[in-house]
Amino acid sequence: MEAHRGRERRGRAQNVLGRMYQSGDGIPRNDQKAVNCFREAAELGDMNGQYNLARMYQQGKKVVRDNKEAAKWFRKAAIQGHTKALYRLGVLYEKGIGVPRDPKEADKWKLLAAEQGDAQAQNYFGVKYAKGLNVEKNYIKAYMWLSLAVMQGNRMALKNISTLTDEMTHEQIAEAKQMVQEWKPKA
Repeated sequence: MEAHRGRERRGRAQNVLGRMYQSGDGIPRNDQKAVNCFREAAELGDMNGQYNLARMYQQGKKVVRDNKEAAKWFRKAAIQGHTKALYRLGVLYEKGIGVPRDPKEADKWKLLAAEQGDAQAQNYFGVKYAKGLNVEKNYIKAYMWLSLAVMQGNRMALKNISTLTDEMTHEQIAEAKQMVQEWKPKA
C-alpha cells in the first residue's frame, strides 16, 4: 500500500516537473526534459502525465510525431477518467487518427467527457442534438448541453445556442433550463 502511494506521488511530482520544464516556470524551459518527465509520470500511471505525453506525441514536440502512441497514452489517461483525454480520444476515433475511424466509439468517449463537464464535448453534443446528427433531433437536450458549455465560457456554444433558441418554444426552453439546473457532472 505504501509503495503504491509512493509511486503515485512520484508520478504526480514528475508530471509537475514536466509542466515546469514545458512552460519555463521557475526553471529554464526545456521540452526534452519535459518529455522525459511526462514519460516517467505516464509509466508510473499518472493520468496527467499520460495526457501530457500523448499531447507531445500528437504535436511531435521533442519526439517523433506518432498518432498511435498519442492514442495509446490518451486511452490510458481516459480510462482513469481524465476529462480532456476522453474528449481527445473521441476526436481521434472520429477522424481515424492513430486508431480506426469509428463514429460510435468517438461518441462513446466524447459523451463520457461531456458528462464529466468538458465544454468542447458539451458543445459537440449540443450541435449533434440540434441538427439530429446520428441521433434523434432534440432541441431540449441540445439546449441543455449548449447551456452547460456556455456556462464555462465556450464561445462556439454561445453562438450555437443563440441560433437554437429561435427554433424552440418557451416551454422547451423552460424544460431545458430545468435540466441544466439539475445537471451534475459524473465522476
